[in-house]
Amino acid sequence: MKAKFKSIFLTAIFIVIIGFPILNNSLKLVKDIKSTENRKMTAKPILNVNLLDPFPNEYEKYYNDNFRIRSLMIKYYNLINLTLFKKSPVPDKVIIGNDGWLFMANDEIDCYSGKHRFDQSELEAFKMELEYRKKYINERKGSFYFIIVPEKATIYPEKVPSRIFRYTKQSWGEQLIDYLNKNSIVNTINFYDVLKNNKKEELIYYKLDNHWNHLGAFIACNEILQHLKKENGNLISTLPITNFNVKKIHKNTGNIISMLSNMGNFTDDDFEIVPKKGFKATDAPKSNYVPDKDFPYPWDYENVKAIKGSDKPKILIITDSFGGYLYPYISEEFSRSVKIWDSWQYKLNEDILNKEKPDIVLLMVYEPHLRNILKNQSRLTRK
Repeated sequence: MKAKFKSIFLTAIFIVIIGFPILNNSLKLVKDIKSTENRKMTAKPILNVNLLDPFPNEYEKYYNDNFRIRSLMIKYYNLINLTLFKKSPVPDKVIIGNDGWLFMANDEIDCYSGKHRFDQSELEAFKMELEYRKKYINERKGSFYFIIVPEKATIYPEKVPSRIFRYTKQSWGEQLIDYLNKNSIVNTINFYDVLKNNKKEELIYYKLDNHWNHLGAFIACNEILQHLKKENGNLISTLPITNFNVKKIHKNTGNIISMLSNMGNFTDDDFEIVPKKGFKATDAPKSNYVPDKDFPYPWDYENVKAIKGSDKPKILIITDSFGGYLYPYISEEFSRSVKIWDSWQYKLNEDILNKEKPDIVLLMVYEPHLRNILKNQSRLTRK
């Protein structure tokens, strides 16, 4: 009797679980949460009586994307996997690290592990392209610096799960910087040592996001200024942290945790770093350079800051999302600062360069995206 009751009970529970989403669509008993998936959901198909064969599959895709508590169910399914089983619900996108750290899969973890290292022909192509850009900028009275932003696993290897095999101790960026320093005349600025040396006191990358936090960006900014000071003397100075109000804050958002629909369930560390006397560089009118039509953040393509009445040099920064946190700090040492996020293409951007006439040009590239430089070689497309 007990076995029969148990069988009926489990069957009833199964029917309720399977049927509740359908019932909830009509009765609206439970509200859904906002989806954090960075994609467009499948549109409802139109029934065509003359073409019925594809309709069942199309409607199934639509329903799977749009039933009422889909996002809520995904959130708690992911939460159970994360907290109870310490397992990534989307292992092809997210890797669960040690101590609650999250890492991007694919190129980011390949970059750290040294898988698909640059071959000799790629290294030589980097050298020729970057030396071409240096020559082009030098001919226009500017100085060129090449900077690689480390992937966070490279800075925090102890947080990467031991199952991730490292083919070499060098990440892609470390391999390229080492090659350029030995074989090229390009000025490079190396972030690896300074970030590794400064991670001991406070977090400088997010646990729930693949970016550095404001403290990491501030440290990187001073490393750049230290190098630029050698060439520009008293015109450029580093930024003493004692001149800033620093406040540690907690946040529960991040681009990796949002992929798991669990913003709000975990916390991360960040810092507010604000000059005690306020920022000298303020937003200035843009030149309205036109971004690539497929760039998803057109409002962030061009940023301009200026210090009124300053005789400091002008700077042009070609970068990506990592430049966002660093930009307000570095702008404090330049009369005009222009930041271009050119859709991860990292081009020379001759038109912008020739109009801005900067004294200093920084090409700052996130290391998993380094091969994008080879896809956009100015020396191969010059007229």
